[in-house]
Amino acid sequence: MISDVVSFLLSRLGLNKGNVEKTGFIINLLIYMFSAIHFLGCAWIYIGREIDCSWMKQGGECGDGLAVDIDDNFEVYITSIYWVITTLTTVGYGDYKGYTPDEYLF
Repeated sequence: MISDVVSFLLSRLGLNKGNVEKTGFIINLLIYMFSAIHFLGCAWIYIGREIDCSWMKQGGECGDGLAVDIDDNFEVYITSIYWVITTLTTVGYGDYKGYTPDEYLF
C-alpha cells in the first residue's frame, strides 16, 4: 500500500515511469530500513528496562559504563537507535554496549 502511494505521488510530480520505479524503490527501501532500526531500538530499550545491570543501568553500583538518564525517554531512544546503527554498520562499540549475557545474545 505504501509503495502504491509513493508511486502515485511521484507520478503526480511528472516523473516518467522509469524514474518513478527507481525513486519509489529507494524510498521504500528507506522506509523498511528505518522501520527495522526503530523496531530493533525499541527491543533494545525493552531488554535494557527488564534486565538488572543492563546498558541502561550502568554507572554507579552496576558498573562503570556510560550512564543513561532513564527518566528521559528521548535520550534513551536516541541512545538505543545509536546502538542499533553502530551494530548494523559494524563500526564497533566503545561507549554503549551490552553488559549481560542476554544483551550479548540479542
